[in-house]
Amino acid sequence: MKKKLFILLNAIAALSPELETRLRAILVCKKFPKGEYILKEGMICQHIYFMESGLVRIFNRFTAKETTSWFLKEDDFFISVSSFFRQQPSYENIVALEDCICWCISHEQLQALCLEFPEFNVHRIAITELYYARSEDRQYKMIRQTPVERYALFVQNEPELFSRVPANLLPSYLDVPPRSFARIRSNYYNIKRKGI
Repeated sequence: MKKKLFILLNAIAALSPELETRLRAILVCKKFPKGEYILKEGMICQHIYFMESGLVRIFNRFTAKETTSWFLKEDDFFISVSSFFRQQPSYENIVALEDCICWCISHEQLQALCLEFPEFNVHRIAITELYYARSEDRQYKMIRQTPVERYALFVQNEPELFSRVPANLLPSYLDVPPRSFARIRSNYYNIKRKGI
């Protein structure tokens, strides 16, 4: 159902009837079963997606190490940023961690929409700023916080994601060695029990 997407867009700035009609005409619903790759490294990200339901992981592989940059769920937009905006091969992978229902438009359609309806640039900028700020916040916390603090922040600030993301994927998101993860988790719960 596109309703949630249009509520979100109208909350940023009211869509003109003409723009809303055009958007409704070009939006495509795509379904991805759990485990399916929506984008693989080396492919060009052709679409921007709005998640109606489900959960995706965005990650890259350098040598043998995987680094997860995002877990995104309902009411989130997702793309491979550099690949989508520059239309160049992606260094990231996007995989469905749950069955996903998404609404999408292509890069070409987005560009045409912004030219035809300059008002839509307000939405584009607001969404881009939101995700850029989220990314910057995450990078800052990764540098300034200890592994236990990063784990605590994820548990406290993202309880729904914490309950849905497989535990074996958390080390790559929190930037901790998998072999240290059990100790970090144990330290967090020990501190919590002691009320420190």
